Amino acid sequence: MREIAIIESIKKIVGKPGAGVKLGIGDDTAVLEWSKDEYLLFSSDMIVENTHFRLPSDRYERIGWKAAAVNISDIAAMGGVPKYITVSLGIPKNFQDVSLKALYRGIKKITAKFGVTIVGGDLNRSEKLVIDVAIIGNIKKRALVTRSGAKEGDRVFITGPVRDGKKCHLSFLPRVKEARYLTGKYRINSMIDVSDGIAPDLWRICRASGLGASLSESLLSLAGSKNINDSLYYGESFELVFTLPVKEAASLEKDVKMRTAPYKFFPIGMIVAQKYGVVMADNKGVVSPVMFKGYEHL
Repeated sequence: MREIAIIESIKKIVGKPGAGVKLGIGDDTAVLEWSKDEYLLFSSDMIVENTHFRLPSDRYERIGWKAAAVNISDIAAMGGVPKYITVSLGIPKNFQDVSLKALYRGIKKITAKFGVTIVGGDLNRSEKLVIDVAIIGNIKKRALVTRSGAKEGDRVFITGPVRDGKKCHLSFLPRVKEARYLTGKYRINSMIDVSDGIAPDLWRICRASGLGASLSESLLSLAGSKNINDSLYYGESFELVFTLPVKEAASLEKDVKMRTAPYKFFPIGMIVAQKYGVVMADNKGVVSPVMFKGYEHL
């Protein structure tokens, strides 16, 4: 994926993070030293007309919702609590005041739902509508989850039914509550939000952790997947994919089965040695490689 290559080039140019940076480029958010017990989480996401939404078919209110929601989802992927955002807009010449109001209604709806405050931003002229949101959150140091913590033998889960991102990408609900529940009760080793597809985002966990993964078509089907190819490679469903040790996974599955867990979580595979890469066993038991491809932002 071209995006990965560009990010790797940027990391080389930027170099090693300085003092006070627990984690820099390469995860869902940066992790910064803040207090004795907490880290500061800092991230930004941009959505662009004709790449992430279409006008006039997509409603401005839903576009605003998505612009803030993708950032809130990044905080969720680290197990954190979203707090503040800034909203910067690149506005086309013919942009109407009624459209601006609708856009901000969507932003306000999602931020109010998660207790997030809008604290600033910027405005500029642009050929197409561009919405760039930056977000700050926090997390207890003991609860931080990154992409790089997966362990061989971990079970791979997803927070909700596998959905077609093409249908839900403007209306998804970030899994903040689910992430907080998981990190509060179980030992979660790694986590990521599905922005580009299960396949590329699980590959990201594997690359960061130096491991591989084995997925199961039958488990993906039980998780609600009607089209395996779409489930693996179409992004923007923004469920969380996470890994945890076998005993913790058994406890989670028991809690889901007994309905003592407030949410449903679905096993879809396991973490294996790096030499296997990422593979999937189909319903006939045939194992095939899972390609590192997915939704392209560039």
